[in-house]
Amino acid sequence: MDIVPRGGYRWITSRNKKDMETNSPVRRLALKAKQRYTWSTMERYDLIVIGGGIAGLGVAAEASRRSIKTLVLEARQCGAATSNNTLRIIHGGFRYLQHLQLSRLIRSLNDQSAVLRDFAQAVQPLPCLMPLARYGLKSKIPVRAASLLYGLAMKACRSPLPPPTVYSPQDMTTLAPLVSELSPHGALCWHDVLMTHPEIIALALKDHITQNGGVIQENCPVAEIKRKSGGFHVVTSTGAHLTGTQVINALGPWLDSIAVPDALRGNRPEWCKGFNLIVKRQIHPTHAIGIQSKDGRLFFCVPRGSHTAIGTWYTPARSIPDHHTEATPSHDEIAAFIHSFNAAYPIMAISVADIEGIDCGFLPMKKLSPQGPVLYGSEILYAAHGYGEIMSTKYTTFRSQAQRSLEKVTASL
Repeated sequence: MDIVPRGGYRWITSRNKKDMETNSPVRRLALKAKQRYTWSTMERYDLIVIGGGIAGLGVAAEASRRSIKTLVLEARQCGAATSNNTLRIIHGGFRYLQHLQLSRLIRSLNDQSAVLRDFAQAVQPLPCLMPLARYGLKSKIPVRAASLLYGLAMKACRSPLPPPTVYSPQDMTTLAPLVSELSPHGALCWHDVLMTHPEIIALALKDHITQNGGVIQENCPVAEIKRKSGGFHVVTSTGAHLTGTQVINALGPWLDSIAVPDALRGNRPEWCKGFNLIVKRQIHPTHAIGIQSKDGRLFFCVPRGSHTAIGTWYTPARSIPDHHTEATPSHDEIAAFIHSFNAAYPIMAISVADIEGIDCGFLPMKKLSPQGPVLYGSEILYAAHGYGEIMSTKYTTFRSQAQRSLEKVTASL
């Protein structure tokens, strides 16, 4: 394995799937980096980041790049929880064209290109197929127009990925025979990015933070945030008091696990549980497939080795487990998922026996509709008096989200 400087990050390239095993080079680097995670209750930090998921690591990496003295406090291990339980797709934002959200499209394309550049050995291009409808916005003519506009946006953002194309029903018979019956009007093909090794992205960000003077303390839950003259005191569960000029709380669904003064608290959203099923079946070895259910749900089937990750199913979160308890769906929720998916794609006919694993996490919910939870379309950022909260919804934009978060918190002082 190599340590290669790219795009301002000291990142890690992995040449085989055993790199994260005990005694591997990547594992040794992780242990070496951990030795640099030295902190002191006597020091004053410019920024304390609470939460070591992708949102918190992104903020800390951007802050350390700006020479901001940064401390990251994580209750468990960085890069775990919801950040490690996704479909592992870095989206380019094609669907934003449906509502002409051009600024979000450009942001996603730029962030996607940056991930491809900086973490090239942890990701790979992912061709995606979506069957076309006979009429409406998802029919051939509107989709061809959207593909042309998306291709122009890709060119403007210097995306290295191929532009979208539209396949005929005959093309689909050859390219994806298992889903050709769902594509009587052809299919759209575009490229996103698949994270093959998300743990390497987290490790690379951690290494970048510590190499630039930041400090990371894992297995360190925070109990309370106190506002003091000129900054904040952050109190850990062990009673340690840490001082920071600014604080960014990136705990997401665990925001309420910390005591925060009312004057600092943002409006907390409701949360929903999202989960994906990893099944011991393969729909396509290289392409992700979008399958629309009869009730309007979109299932995305993503290759994961010899298996397929299918998602995402959303249900209201009745409660949020503590940091040390894994999120899991109920048997009824899994059964509802399987029933809806099999109704949309009977040829697959998955059952509980096909399930190899489940990815489960939490996302902020705007409202609950008859069809299920309606998610926020983008992250929620709140800041007051040098304190900020991030309720993130997208892995793709962690870098630009970090920039906006730092600017918003600084402006609130």
